[in-house]
Amino acid sequence: MDPNDEKIGELERHIDTLEQINEGLRQSFEELSQLYRFSETIASALTFSRVLTLLLDVMREVVEYDAGVLFLYDERGGQLRLNLEKNVTPELKLRFDAQIKDGTLLWALKQGRILVLADTGQGSWTQGIPEEETGRSFLLVPILARGKPVGLLDLAVSAGAGTFSQRDLSLLSILANQTGISLENARLYEAVRQDYVDLIQALAGAVDARDHYTREHSNRVSHYGVAIARQLKLDESFVETVQFGGLLHDIGKIGIPDLILNKPARLTNAEFEVMKGHCSLGAGLLRRVESLSHLVPLVLYHHERFDGQGYPEGLAGKKIPLGARILNVADSFETITSDRVYHQARSPREGLEEIRRCSGGQFDPEIVAAFEAVYEDIVRRRDQSGEAP
Repeated sequence: MDPNDEKIGELERHIDTLEQINEGLRQSFEELSQLYRFSETIASALTFSRVLTLLLDVMREVVEYDAGVLFLYDERGGQLRLNLEKNVTPELKLRFDAQIKDGTLLWALKQGRILVLADTGQGSWTQGIPEEETGRSFLLVPILARGKPVGLLDLAVSAGAGTFSQRDLSLLSILANQTGISLENARLYEAVRQDYVDLIQALAGAVDARDHYTREHSNRVSHYGVAIARQLKLDESFVETVQFGGLLHDIGKIGIPDLILNKPARLTNAEFEVMKGHCSLGAGLLRRVESLSHLVPLVLYHHERFDGQGYPEGLAGKKIPLGARILNVADSFETITSDRVYHQARSPREGLEEIRRCSGGQFDPEIVAAFEAVYEDIVRRRDQSGEAP
């Protein structure tokens, strides 16, 4: 054989080897990129329910499953409890239920690793199922956090038990571990957030308790503001700002003397000037608390008027922050339709007509239109809660 031919053959073998290595590296890079993207998606979720919903969506990009069920582990009861399901047919529901009843899923959770069960129609959890429904596999993916069981993902896949590569299972395992960490983080986040909400409600309750004529006023203003914000299609983070701003819009009244706050008659001009200071007082209080400082514009400007005749700064039109314009309508409607020392409560319909009458003057017409759209729902919910009109 010509030595050159041998060298060419050897070179071709080297090229083939390099191409195989290159293909392997490319696949590894793609898998790592995919894993990073999936992990970032799951890790970005801040709520428990969002983490779980994303998990089912992300897993579909790794394994083309027919249906999926997600169980959470109740440590005190030692049981798995259904949390989410996707594309579950009545026949598959029987299978999933049977796996729970005969202990298959608890056993799989305790193994701490991914298991693939072939559905041959022979096991106890396949009895009574039409024969044409067999032939798929169930992929059981434990979800752990710091080595402790959190839940289990049960995926029904139209494939034989041997069709999953080790890479597929490794990717699923890593995602499950990331999910466990994210669930623990979400639990902590929700606990901290609940403390935050409780603090805000306690502050709002303290203000309402001082003013004998405005019990539950802050809660109602908050509810009305949220309804208006959602009608305007604002994002949920802004809706939450309106919710908390509504609860704390009168927080500055903590600094108003009782003789003025609870005066059983109309305020004098001088007394009203003192009362008007509650907007600036409230804003000053919230500026000192970093986690509440984003509410300052709503609290400071919720008595500004669209025509520029409000207080404390006489802002007009769109110069008034959107959240404050929303709370102005919500606060005014609640005040009109509630008893005060200086007037009796007017009916919700009269309240609506007054809001309409002041559109373009006191109120932003766009906010008024959104309020009109949710008015019936607001009144219905108010009636259902037993609140007096």
